[in-house]
Parts: sequence; structure tokens; C-alpha cells
Amino acid sequence: MELDRSCTVLATSSPLHIAAAAAATDMDSWSTQSNIDCGTKTQPWMLEAPAGQRINISLLDFTAAARLTSQHLTRSTSHVITTSSSSGSCVDEKHQYGYIIDKSSVNKKNVSVCHARSNRQMHVYLSTSNSVQLVLINDQSHNFLLKVKGIIIK
Repeated sequence: MELDRSCTVLATSSPLHIAAAAAATDMDSWSTQSNIDCGTKTQPWMLEAPAGQRINISLLDFTAAARLTSQHLTRSTSHVITTSSSSGSCVDEKHQYGYIIDKSSVNKKNVSVCHARSNRQMHVYLSTSNSVQLVLINDQSHNFLLKVKGIIIK
């Protein structure tokens, strides 16, 4: 089965954003609403940079700010999720936004994209080659963007 090329995103030195379904309002963003099948397990986003470049992925988490405001206003003692463990998985699966598959990595690495805790923006992953796959978990309560940029490593 060949993947649909409409789910391929070219990562260049100019950053672009992949929006969660709930945050898909930016005209410069690739949206999971306009590309309904993209970002699923069966048809992941294919992020590709020009040959010789790697892909830098950062999370802009608008849900984190809302959670912190809610916690502050109610003085709740509920726990806040840490971003990830050393294994690359989320501490709490309810707060996993998706995952990155880097097949070119020595061990075919999967890296979870997790709730950003108190930081609205955080670095998620730097690929080992110029191509990775991205699967997003479809949850309407998640409000985030993934910033994707191709970079040259010297």
C-alpha cells in the first residue's frame, strides 16, 4: 500500500506548522481538518527535508496554558504531567498528542509528543535523517501546533 503524497510536508528553513484538529485556523498551517486522513496510523504525516538536512520539531501547546490557568483559578492540587521520560514516552498516556517515527534511526526510534506541562513551547525531536513520520492522536480537547523546520547540521 502506497502512502498518499498529499500527506507529505516539505520541511525547509522556513518553519511551518501542523495543527491539531481543534487548532486548525492558521492559513499557513497544514491542518488535520483539511487533510482528514493525514496523521493517522495508516496514513501518517510524512515530513521530509532536502537531502543533507534534518528535521527539527517543536511543540506549541496552547492546552498547557489553559490547564495552568484553570489550576491557578481553582487552586487545584491535581498533578501536572511531565513532558516525557528518558524512553521517549509520555508519563501519562491521556496527555499524549501523538508520536514521531524515525525509521532511519539505528533502532527505528518512536518519540512521543506529550503535553508541554508549564512551557507553552518546547523542543520535541531532531531527526537523524531528512525524513520522519508523524502520527497524531485525534482528541478534540488538545489544542496545539507542531512547528517543523529543516535545518543543516554542520
